Amino acid sequence: MKKNKLNQIAHILYVLFVVITVATIMNSGCVKEGPSPKAEPLNAQVRVQVAYDASDVAFRFVWKSQTKTMPANAGNTGKKYPGQYHDMLKHNGTRFDRIPSDGRLQEDRVTFMIDKLDQRVPGFSTATCAATCHSGMSSHNLLTENVVDHWHWRGGRSGPMGYAEDAAVDHTGRIRDNLGTSPSRFLRSSGDRFREDQGPLTGTGHAVLTDGLPRFVFNKGKAMPGDFTIPSFFITDHNNTIITNPYTEIPNNKSLSNNRSLLVVHQDKTFDPVDKVNAIDVGYLAYVALSSVAHLPAHLQDTGSETFVHWRNFWASELGIAANASAAALAKLNAIHQEWVASNKNAMVTRSVAFIYNSDQHDITSERAYNASRDEWTVILYRKLATGSDRDADLSGLPAGTRYAFSFAMHDVGGAAISHHISMPYVISNGVDSDIVAKQLPNINDIDWDVVPYFDTYYVKQAYVDDWKWTEGWLRSSLHPGGSVYLTSTCVSCHQDKLYSGLLN
Repeated sequence: MKKNKLNQIAHILYVLFVVITVATIMNSGCVKEGPSPKAEPLNAQVRVQVAYDASDVAFRFVWKSQTKTMPANAGNTGKKYPGQYHDMLKHNGTRFDRIPSDGRLQEDRVTFMIDKLDQRVPGFSTATCAATCHSGMSSHNLLTENVVDHWHWRGGRSGPMGYAEDAAVDHTGRIRDNLGTSPSRFLRSSGDRFREDQGPLTGTGHAVLTDGLPRFVFNKGKAMPGDFTIPSFFITDHNNTIITNPYTEIPNNKSLSNNRSLLVVHQDKTFDPVDKVNAIDVGYLAYVALSSVAHLPAHLQDTGSETFVHWRNFWASELGIAANASAAALAKLNAIHQEWVASNKNAMVTRSVAFIYNSDQHDITSERAYNASRDEWTVILYRKLATGSDRDADLSGLPAGTRYAFSFAMHDVGGAAISHHISMPYVISNGVDSDIVAKQLPNINDIDWDVVPYFDTYYVKQAYVDDWKWTEGWLRSSLHPGGSVYLTSTCVSCHQDKLYSGLLN
């Protein structure tokens, strides 16, 4: 009996030991090697995972959608939904124009900076964003003569295309390509990134010109990858009904599956094999129907130029309407205008005009998903470990244990309210002593994220962002308990999990 009782006591102590051990691990705020991320819900605000193979790296972000706060008393106030639209156009009685600034739609975004932990950028390993962007929220630049890699995924402009922007930051600001391929030249006078440059047409000869319709609308009826057919010339909801009020209709549109027509123009036929040109250039139709170029941008009004010829030939092939097919062009113009009139002239179109070309800046691909039941985004970014560009962080040291400083920002938005939450600076490596443990896998294109360590964390509150400065202010002052060791220690050595307390949500 005594032996049985001793065994029972030993068993109870063992169970208590296991419970305490598990509780300790669960509250550590650091990397968790064990349970599946799917099995264990995200109880913080954002989860980060990193995996790599012999040539490529993947960053996975899972974050909770925040409650949309602006504009006040609008249909989207207090809602949670994926910010997959950006700055849409609405007719103001004269022409299509941007929604007034106090009510514009913004997209959800995730962006991060990364560099080796060897202080190539002074202060970056301990301050990251504070040493770069946050010399004040009005500027995005380093405070030193260096360059740091800057990845930027946008929920409305690049996310639906399956890309992200690979920029960099120097002492002046964000660095982007100033290149321009033929597609970008005939969309606008120059091209350097995922642009939002959708302007209205003006002129005479047809209602699309006198009514000021936008130059680009969706190519209704076109079959897109994934057995999706574009249902309208204008933006539609998940039921393929034309959107006329973004504040009431977009919060109900949580499925990403129908939104492959979000971007009005995306031309990358020479960059990857997927046809993402999902628009009609109404300016081309008006040129063919009216034999006029007066409504076109200045760089397309010289009909003898190489740019004009390329533009004309592209759209003739894309739309199946030749430059001499005036009747077909007129019929399409009439259909576009009639659909707008049928919506009581309230149909909306995106302002985004996007393009991609094979360049230093466009080498990040992406995947996205939104879990409507949990209101959580999942975004995965892929890139080569080493790109050969001096603007990009060389991540080829991951297999050898090289340590990298890393900090991210989440822009989870509603109306004109941009929630710009930033993270503490963290360390990434393949060592278990890192904040974020990168795991090597055989093939980056076939990742089982259940076996990849994950790091759950919290944001710095929006109210503190202006204090998140390297040169001055609260961080290095006596008001900050860690001010005296700020240059010699890392934020996470003091701030772990719930110990973030007043600084974090």
